[in-house]
Amino acid sequence: MIKLSKRLNKIAELVDFGASVIDVGTDHGYVPNFLCENKISSDIIATDISKNSLQKSIDLTKELGNEKYIRNILANGIIDEKRDNIIIAGLGGIQIAEIINNSIEIAKSANKLILQPMQKTQILRRELNNLGFKIIDEYIIYEDDRYFEIIVAKFLKEVKIETFKDEDYYFSKKLIEKKDKTYLKFLLDKKTYLENILQNFDPNNLRTKKRSDEIKSLILKIEEAIDEISN
Repeated sequence: MIKLSKRLNKIAELVDFGASVIDVGTDHGYVPNFLCENKISSDIIATDISKNSLQKSIDLTKELGNEKYIRNILANGIIDEKRDNIIIAGLGGIQIAEIINNSIEIAKSANKLILQPMQKTQILRRELNNLGFKIIDEYIIYEDDRYFEIIVAKFLKEVKIETFKDEDYYFSKKLIEKKDKTYLKFLLDKKTYLENILQNFDPNNLRTKKRSDEIKSLILKIEEAIDEISN
């Protein structure tokens, strides 16, 4: 029986029952084998750019007798085969956006993208919007002293590409609307982090003034989001 971390368990929970799946950057292959073991999916592709990482997934798949249901493929990103659900987790937001863009037609044809960036979530949100994908929902998991943001997105032909300021992409509309308490803690921690950065800036240094003003503006936005969740 595979026991997943809170982060991976949430990702697996978001997979549609009976969906064909690709897990990009599968590493140990935990999610594909969990999906198979729990009869959520019987048509799964697990890919990884690293031969050593993919071998771990191959070994686990064999150990659990799931070779009939999971194809382990050495690949950089999404392979050219339509999938109902596309999982890209544990990579940077910029890298995830590039993977989607490099296989844009396959990504557009999926019913759901399940994305978990390790950093630069704001850039991933921006690029999803620019590519015509709508963020259906967002989740946040706190585990091992860090926060993990999870985005669920889908390409909609009729979606209107919205125009936001760069700072707007730093925030999850979905989590604010849900008044998510974990996201509230995330914002409070982020505010403290940015305030500490400001304290180290020299107010008389013109070179840092622009960056200082940007951080102050971001802190104000964070405070607005905190108020919205709290009230």
